[in-house]
Amino acid sequence: MTEVTVATKIGSEELKRIDAIVRRRGLLNRSDLVREAIRLYLSLTSLETEARLRMLRLINESAGVSGKTAGQLVEEARREEDA
Repeated sequence: MTEVTVATKIGSEELKRIDAIVRRRGLLNRSDLVREAIRLYLSLTSLETEARLRMLRLINESAGVSGKTAGQLVEEARREEDA
């Protein structure tokens, strides 16, 4: 296993949401949440386009914290697929 360090700026509201998710999921710390998020991302990128779009839409609608609409996420995924 390789150790990777990730740095980002997170607002206080985002940090509260992250900590709430960590507690709800019974994770040990924020690093575990980041690890799960990376695994989810990698799993999504391996899906066929149509399945990936459905998953992005479902995640966006259930999380409801993205500044982007499901339509915008779909368009991003299509542009990514075309590139």
